[in-house]
Amino acid sequence: MNRLETNVLFDIYGQLLTERQREICSLYYEEDFSYSEIAEELSISRAAVQDSLKKSLNQLQKYESVIHYIEKRKKIIELLEQLNDDKIKETIMNLL
Repeated sequence: MNRLETNVLFDIYGQLLTERQREICSLYYEEDFSYSEIAEELSISRAAVQDSLKKSLNQLQKYESVIHYIEKRKKIIELLEQLNDDKIKETIMNLL
């Protein structure tokens, strides 16, 4: 899974993670901190950072495998592209 896909998962399901997982993921995925920078910032080991990110990513992927939000959203967007009414298309896109 690439970083963009992971960022999307974090945006959608991030609130379902623990506060600590959210903090570490936010620093890594949103603030682009390195493992070392996160470890220093939070006074934990690099291994703890790596472990937390791995567990968080697994959890995010698990949520998506159950809920399928991203897959459903892609299908909706594909259907919208076939729609001829731009006003309706724009309204629906804003809801997504």
